[in-house]
Amino acid sequence: MTYVQKLTQKINQIGRLAILVLMVTFGLLTNFPANAQALNGTALKELALQGTWQAQHDVGGYWNWKEDNLVCVRMFEKDDNCADTGTWAIKDNVICYEFTWWGKAAGVRKNCITVNALGDERYEAIHHGGAMDSLFFKFTVLE
Repeated sequence: MTYVQKLTQKINQIGRLAILVLMVTFGLLTNFPANAQALNGTALKELALQGTWQAQHDVGGYWNWKEDNLVCVRMFEKDDNCADTGTWAIKDNVICYEFTWWGKAAGVRKNCITVNALGDERYEAIHHGGAMDSLFFKFTVLE
């Protein structure tokens, strides 16, 4: 193989690698939309008390945040009995809750989240306070 052929082969390999890096970068950026707007504590409380959060992720379920700082999660139907209940509080722009048993096996009975507004009445709950922020679930608010 001549020097020119080896050089051409190396350039092609670098080009494929660059395309792969761009694809991965684009994929990571689309996980957290550029237009996502983090809610402050006041907006977060208003959203929590506005209505039932219908989760649209693997977590699923329906979340109700009540004025008396009680939280109820339902698994399958909006009007089911609470699968578990607990308490919640907001500090700064973070809402933290603690259930009585739900999530205990996975070590997430207590959890804190921030919420981003995605537009079109859609939101995402982001785990807060761990080694890395990550998506907990996306949701809409039912009246």
